[in-house]
Amino acid sequence: MVNDDARNAAIEAAIARLDLVGKTVVEIGTGTGLIALLFAKYGAARVVTCEINANLAAVAGRIVGATPYADRIEIINDSSTNAIGRGLLPMEPDVIFTETIDCGVVGEGFFSVAHDIRRLAGPRTVVMPSVVTQSIALVQSEEIANLNRAGSACGFDLRALNDFSTLNYFPVRSELFNHDFLSNELQYRNFHYLNCPEPEIHKLKVLQSGTVHGVLSWFTADFGGASVSNAALTGSHWHQAFHPLCEDMHVQEGDVVSMLIDDEGFAWAVREG
Repeated sequence: MVNDDARNAAIEAAIARLDLVGKTVVEIGTGTGLIALLFAKYGAARVVTCEINANLAAVAGRIVGATPYADRIEIINDSSTNAIGRGLLPMEPDVIFTETIDCGVVGEGFFSVAHDIRRLAGPRTVVMPSVVTQSIALVQSEEIANLNRAGSACGFDLRALNDFSTLNYFPVRSELFNHDFLSNELQYRNFHYLNCPEPEIHKLKVLQSGTVHGVLSWFTADFGGASVSNAALTGSHWHQAFHPLCEDMHVQEGDVVSMLIDDEGFAWAVREG
């Protein structure tokens, strides 16, 4: 992540656009301390950041401590939920920043973090990112599907291993594998930390006959005037997310498929008519 120059530049540009002089910032997920340092660099008077991983919190402390901004940055080695319960995070800060999103958006505790942000935020708090938009498409790719399932090898049936297959989604560099998009691309869901809508059924039109092995998803996170994306070929350190279906689905050009991806990233698809 720290070597993802496009990600770093986008976030720095978004922070630089803010009027931060004299402001208080809360960050959920300190990581190396880079984002906290950027907020301090661009004028924030106080940055309180929490990191649940003790090793990362210690590393961030060393990195921040070697800069001129150490007196403005406080690192808490705890989850945001516990830090709120202990009264360690300032209420109604000017800015709340988090990057607790994985390739499929929800896997790093999106909804628990969103709950904590709602507890902290005031009416004028700026939340970054403001929205994370998830896009999807139906995909035909035995190569990608077989990353997550076993068949036979050397004449032996290994399908018992499939009891341990990932059922919601797993990360994949889609450009490294043969695959075909069988549907239109669809902006499936907008994730908001302050008021996230429930997942809804969406319809995708099949553009090419074939076998749907799963759904490929990717996101664009809007940090306010600058965004980061894990779409294929962007060079992002994030992979794309592949959501396998319970069963492969054969489709014909012109078919319509109803799709639902739930809050845990499980994908459900039904071919209409």
